[in-house]
Parts: sequence; structure tokens; C-alpha cells
Amino acid sequence: MIDRRWLFICSCVALVTSAFTFSIRGDVLQEMGNAFSMSQAEKGGIEGAVFIGMALSMFFGGFVCDFLGMKRIMFLAFASHLLGSLGTIFAENFLKMFGDGATPSVTYYWLYASSMLMGCGNGFTEVGINPLIATLYPDRKTHYLNILHAWWPGGLVIGGLSAQFLIRRVFPDGIGPLAMWQTSLCLIALPALAYGLMLIPASFPLTERVESGVSNADMFKECLRPLFLVWAVCMLMTAATELGPQKWQESVMQSTAGISGTLILVYTSGMMFVLRHFAGPIAHKLSPVGMLTGSAALAGTGLFLLSYANNAATAFGFATIFGLGIAYFWPTMLGVTAERFPKGGALALALMGSVGNLSISQVLPQMGRIVDRYAVSYVEQTDPGMAENILKKDDAGHYTSLDQARIAENNGKDSDEAKLAAEAQSLGYRMAFRWVSILPAALIVIFTGVILYDRARGGYRAEILISRDEEDELFAGGVQGAVE
Repeated sequence: MIDRRWLFICSCVALVTSAFTFSIRGDVLQEMGNAFSMSQAEKGGIEGAVFIGMALSMFFGGFVCDFLGMKRIMFLAFASHLLGSLGTIFAENFLKMFGDGATPSVTYYWLYASSMLMGCGNGFTEVGINPLIATLYPDRKTHYLNILHAWWPGGLVIGGLSAQFLIRRVFPDGIGPLAMWQTSLCLIALPALAYGLMLIPASFPLTERVESGVSNADMFKECLRPLFLVWAVCMLMTAATELGPQKWQESVMQSTAGISGTLILVYTSGMMFVLRHFAGPIAHKLSPVGMLTGSAALAGTGLFLLSYANNAATAFGFATIFGLGIAYFWPTMLGVTAERFPKGGALALALMGSVGNLSISQVLPQMGRIVDRYAVSYVEQTDPGMAENILKKDDAGHYTSLDQARIAENNGKDSDEAKLAAEAQSLGYRMAFRWVSILPAALIVIFTGVILYDRARGGYRAEILISRDEEDELFAGGVQGAVE
């Protein structure tokens, strides 16, 4: 028998694992990068690899989900989460196999590949759980997808607090041969093992699209509709607005406001966890697209103001506005996809998620480049004579970024060089947030256009492939049909 409650809980635990890869990696990003002498752009590139892995696995997973079945997709997620984590944690050990050949370039690409594999775990998770929830609750998709994705911020809270108060406070030097950052990453294995074990006895239904008899040809046609393509463009911008700044938040808030960005992330994630449980009534009153329009306005305002935060009070105050804005972005974008393009099935949801993750993979290193560019410019304009001591050069002799390793090695934290570097980096972080805050402004324009389009056609309408009676018969009555 298909146990809807068991499958929903399993999906939530899997999403918590994905959230752990986000919050815990974000918490230790600086330590992990410094252990391998990486620039800010390289750190952004490593984090961007996670989202490239997510984008690729969601893209290809969407095409094979109906063929392999959602259960096998979830087992692929489990394997990828575990192997990607181990590859990052024990990177130094694996790199010893290369001997003297373990150049900075080899090190970077090893970490890049491990991060990408971890991202594949996140991507396969989305490929499996999103069509599963759309199938389990066919006439309440936006509501239940928001409740499911409440466990993304829920996982961020659990992972962030664990990293800050368990690992950093209790094991500041790590455990045994593992450094603190490696010990923190070990936490990712806990929820991964939990949902891996839950998968073993579970029976999964066919996807809504297959259960309803929609052909593959109709599925592909659905994903080529003009409105679907417009929605994909919106997903590019909502994903970049929500997750790009959040991934850099620990570094930015420490530098600009002197407060842990992970604590800010925990705070906003707690807000999002609560708010997503009330998405259904709000969407019913405003329409999902109307709710997204208001979200974009709040997100853009909050992010822009965060770039001016200079203490704990302003940081938490502006983060509240930003958190209110991004709370409904990801799950409501998926909810609208499931409601308006149901014939697209698992492929439509996977493509939408793939677009979102591809966007994040590109915005993260771009934010790192903005930080480096403004930091270098600030140093060159403020004290050109000091540039040689605290900036890195490329092969052409151009300054590229702050040389944090040399600054730490040759100067105390109270030295003029260290103070100038901190000021330069703070400016770079602020400018990165301001540049990203342009995206929500564009979203407001597009969402408004969609609202006007809907009004001309009689308002927002969701298309349902499985009726409530069919849903009750399939899940409550215990009729299995074709089950994996």
C-alpha cells in the first residue's frame, strides 16, 4: 500500500539533507577556502559547482524520472549526497594520491567535482520529491509544495545552529585528524542516512502525468509553451535573488555588520519555515502570481537595505524584509508550474528547478568577482603603495583579489594592511548585494504582465489531471495501481 504520510516525511528529510549542504557549507566556506588558499572568486566557483550539479541532475533526471521511477531517483540522490560529502571532507587525503602533482589547479577541480556531486544529490532529491508531492496532492499542489519546501529553511535552521553552536563551540579545533570545517560537513551524512533507510520499505506511485495517461509528446509540447518559457526566465531571477545572497551571507554579514551571517540565515529561515505553512490561504486570496509580485518587491528592498547594514540591529531588521520577500519564491514557482503546466509532469518541474539551479551556479561566482573587483579598486585608489603587499596578481601582472593568506601571515589583524583589506572586502560585499537587488525589480515587471494576461483570460486558473475522488481512491483506499 502507498503510505502518503510516510512518503511526505521521507521527502521532508531528504530536503533537510539538501538544506544541510547549503547552510553548513556556507558556514565553513571561508575556512574551507582558506585551507586551500583560494580567492573569493574561487570560493564562489566551488559553491557554484553545487548548483551546476543540481542543474544537470535535474535536467537529465527530469527526462528519465518516469522511466526509472521516483524511488530509484531518490536512491541516486542518497548516493550522491554521501559520496559528494566524503569527497569534500577527505579532499586533502585523496589529493595525496597525486603527490607533487596536486597543484592548486588540481585541488580546485577536485573540490569542484566533489561539490558538483553533492549538488547532484540535491538535484535528484528535487526531481523525486516535487512530482511525488504533486501526485500525492493533485488539487492542493501550491499549498503542499510550500509545506514540503518549508523543510528547506527548516533544514537551514537545524544545520546552521548545529554548525554554530555544536561544532564551532564544542569542537572548535575539529575531531581527531579532521579540522573544524571537515567535522561540520560530517553532519550532512545524518539526515542522508535517515532518508536512505526510509526509502527501502517505501512504495511509490506513478507520477500524475503517467497516471493520467498524458503522452510523452504532450509532455514535451507543454514545456515549449510561451508562458512556460516566460516562467523559466522568472525562475532564473527568483532563484538568484533568494539563494545567491544567502550563500554569501556568512561572509558578507561578518565583514559589514560584525555579526554571524549564519545566525541571520537561521533567523530568516525560521521565518520562512513558518510562513510557508500559510502559503495556501495567501495564494488563494491574492493568486500565486500576485503573491510572487509582492514577494519580489520585499526581496529587492530588503536585499538593497542589507547592503547598508552596519550592526546587529540593522542586519536583523533588513533581513526581516528580505526574508519576507523570499519566503514563497521557490515553492510557489514550482507550485504554479505544477498547476498551470501539469501535462509537463516531472519533466516540467525538473526543468524549472534545473533553470533555477543553473542561475545560482552562475550568480555565486559573479558575486565573488564583484567582491574581488571592488576590493581591488578600493585598495588601488586608497593606498596604491600598499597594493603590492595585500593583492594577488595574475600572469599578466594585473591585480585580481585580496591575498588573504599573505595578509594573515605577514601582518597582525590590527596592522594598516589588514585594516585596509577589511575595508576593501566590506565594500566589495556590499556592492555584490546591491547588484543582485536589481533582479527583483525586473521580476515585478514580468509578474505584473502575467497578472494582466491572466485577468484578460478570466483570472488565474489551475489545471487538474487527477480529481479528488481519484486521489482518495488511489491513496486513502489503498488501491496501488502500478507501483514501483
